[in-house]
Formats: sequence, structure tokens, C-alpha cells
Amino acid sequence: MTDSQLLIGIIENDERAWRYIYHNMRIGFASILTQRFTDSKLRKEDIEDIFQESLVILMRKVKRDGLMIPREGAIFSYLTEIGKRTAHNFLRKQNHLSSADAVTILDKQHYTGEDNDMATEEKQQMQNDFLDRVFDSMPAECKQLLKLFYWERKPMDDIASILGMRNADSAKTKKSKCMNKFKDIAAQLIESDEFAEDAVRAAVERAALKELLEDERFYAENGISLAALDIEDDNKKK
Repeated sequence: MTDSQLLIGIIENDERAWRYIYHNMRIGFASILTQRFTDSKLRKEDIEDIFQESLVILMRKVKRDGLMIPREGAIFSYLTEIGKRTAHNFLRKQNHLSSADAVTILDKQHYTGEDNDMATEEKQQMQNDFLDRVFDSMPAECKQLLKLFYWERKPMDDIASILGMRNADSAKTKKSKCMNKFKDIAAQLIESDEFAEDAVRAAVERAALKELLEDERFYAENGISLAALDIEDDNKKK
């Protein structure tokens, strides 16, 4: 898949695009972080966690910030820069960041002024973590309904059928109740109904992507081939 196709896939919540990114960029991402953090205590499982977190951040950059890709291959380059920043934060919190890594960590070629503001990024992450916990605490039916609506983008008629509801109006009523429940729990961060809608959508998207990435991690760690998953393998072309 080309970068343009991947961008469209990210915007449209196309799981095929995310699977392609995961399986075709995972090894290269790990190699770059291993080379960059040679003196730090980054374990294999840490790099995998950082990779998944970087993919979630990439989704936000594309969807919220309107990330533009100037050339083919730029998604991987941008993703690795996100990974370096994420690894830096991880190691700093673990007190495992060596002085050499601290000096060489940030290649700012792909970053904007906003990206360079670590405090802003950390504040955003703390807010997202809180909203994710709110979403995770909601009843299972609410989480399923909101995922069907925001991630899979199904119409209310289909949602009603899937969840065994009477009709689309019943699904709409249930969605409204779920939204109100989310707003009540997250009241300290909810500034308006529009903000609540955006917050719920983003929390649903993060939860759905993390679930998908955990599945792909299982496949990768258990040696399930890309062919078996019907995923195009760029490495086979080279």
C-alpha cells in the first residue's frame, strides 16, 4: 500500500491499513530504536509497547492535526520520530535514559513547534489516559454501541440489528444515554457537547486500535504468516 492509501485508511478506520502498517513497519521501527538507544535499558517488550503507543499517536496526528505526508516513505519516517520521543519519555520516567541518548535522541526533521513542546504532549497524553479509563469503565453494551458507531461507522439501523434493539430510534436513544454517562463521569474535562462528542470518538478509536494492535502482536509473536492474514508483505518485494 502507498502512503496516500495508508493515510486514507487511517482516516477511515480501515483495519487493513493498520494491519499493513503494523506488520510492514514493526521490524524496521524496532531496529531504529535499538540502534538509537544502545546504552539504555530498552527491552524487546518495551519496544513493542512503544511501537503500539506510537501508532496511537500517529492516528491522532493524522485525524486531529491533519498530518500531511510530503513523499512516499514519510509515514515510516514520521512514525520513527514519534517512537524516539515516546521512548525518550518512557526511559525518562524509568530513570534509564543515558546521557548519550539524551543528547542524540531528537531528530527534529519531521517535527513542528507543537511536537517539540514536550509538556503539551504529556498533558495531552494524561488527558487521553483519563478519558480512556472513563470509556473502559462504561457498560459493555455502551462500549460496543459506540465502537460500532464511531469506529466501524455503521448506521443506526445496523447497530440496532446487531445489538438486538427494536429499531434505529432505540439505538439512538441508547447512544444518547451512553454519551450522557460518559459526560457525567468525565465532567471535569468536558467543556461542551461538541467536545464530548470529539472526546468519545477519540477514546473509542484509541480503544479499538489498541485492541486491533494487541491481536496483531499475538499473530506476530506466534509466527502467523502475513499470507495467512491476507496482508501484503513489502519485504517480499525487495
